[in-house]
Amino acid sequence: MNLKLKKVYSVSKKGKPEKPRLFLQHLVCEAAGFTYKEELFISIDESEEEIVLQNFPFNDSNKVFSVHVASRKSRLSGKERPLVDTAGDKYAFLDINQKIEVNVYRKGNKGQVVIRPLEYQLFKNNTTPSPKDSRICVLSVCAGSGVGTAALVDTNYFSAVQEIELEEDSAEVLLHNFPNSTIFNGDLRDCNEVSEVDMAFVTLPCTEHSNLGYQEGNIMNDLVIATSKIIKSSRASVLFSENVPGFYQSQAWLDLKG
Repeated sequence: MNLKLKKVYSVSKKGKPEKPRLFLQHLVCEAAGFTYKEELFISIDESEEEIVLQNFPFNDSNKVFSVHVASRKSRLSGKERPLVDTAGDKYAFLDINQKIEVNVYRKGNKGQVVIRPLEYQLFKNNTTPSPKDSRICVLSVCAGSGVGTAALVDTNYFSAVQEIELEEDSAEVLLHNFPNSTIFNGDLRDCNEVSEVDMAFVTLPCTEHSNLGYQEGNIMNDLVIATSKIIKSSRASVLFSENVPGFYQSQAWLDLKG
């Protein structure tokens, strides 16, 4: 199965006494192809600190239990959007407020979600192979809703391979418009696995340098180290940066170039 989405968030809590809670909202469920009232099979491997949810049975049925997909009605469309809300001592190897990575895989009607503690190594690059496509492969950092990425793809010379975006609603648009790409939804400083590409398209926040923003300090500098790591991990031959003019006179840009 292909990795469609990687989302990073913190374990929440539920009940009294408080127990670890896995709350997978519609972005994750729809990426996996989970539907309302569908039965999901869950396997827990405490030694590997890994939880697997999927909509098809496991070959080994030992230590497997099931839940059904719930839903929440959208206030805008009125549609039932799928979600999974499960909690209990069975997830006790995960700590409340601990960061976890939610990896969503899908192939046809089969969907799988693999949950494990977030792994991030600042001084180690983790690069995944690029797809078999002769076009220019693009990684988009701070992709937004993908307007710039779409402009590149529409030329038919570029292929969207991976997008990194913090906002969940923007990630939903990216999933819809780039179904063959991989989306990372979370803080880019938590992104540890990057696709090998030809070009990195970087559109970092401009609020520190724009006249329309508050010109607050350290916003960009906080992101430069992680952005540099991502670009290096991608093995990109070309860096395409889009930003306001003031950014290119900043220490953040000089550090990024260095």
